[in-house]
Amino acid sequence: MSQLFFGKPAPTSQSTPKPGHGPDQDIPDETFSFVTLDDSHGQQSEDSGINISNISDRGDVHNSTSSELPGEETTNVVSSTIEEIGKKAQDLIERINQSRAMDQEIMTTFENKLINKVSEVCQQVKEQMFSSYEEHGCGMEANLQELSEVLERSSQLSMELQGASQTLSAINNSLQQTAEH
Repeated sequence: MSQLFFGKPAPTSQSTPKPGHGPDQDIPDETFSFVTLDDSHGQQSEDSGINISNISDRGDVHNSTSSELPGEETTNVVSSTIEEIGKKAQDLIERINQSRAMDQEIMTTFENKLINKVSEVCQQVKEQMFSSYEEHGCGMEANLQELSEVLERSSQLSMELQGASQTLSAINNSLQQTAEH
């Protein structure tokens, strides 16, 4: 930020007037302007939007009806400029606060939409998972049914084989008894 200087310093303390310098003397009205060290910034600061141009225009208003001393006029102009800067700073703060509120609202909206979208995607994944379970369940049920049928048939064959084995054993015993006699 460029440094600002006054054209002439305003009196900051009162003293008794010297002879020939009293309030009766005709003192020319003076206006003071801000001078920047860096002219490349132009008439307005881009960061704040605060006008830092010459304040002599405001001084002209005071010159036409002024019965004040030049120091008082400068003080009024500076006070007016300070008030203007204060108002612009307050406006800037209000705009920042509004921007922050909008950002907060956007984030809340985004968060809600994100939560809804995540819930929606989770529901879709659950549905796909249950569909997959059902599909695999049907396949497993068919395989279990087939296994059950095979085991039942195997059990029947085992019983038939056991019956045939007993029959063969009985025939073998009969043949052995006939051969011994």
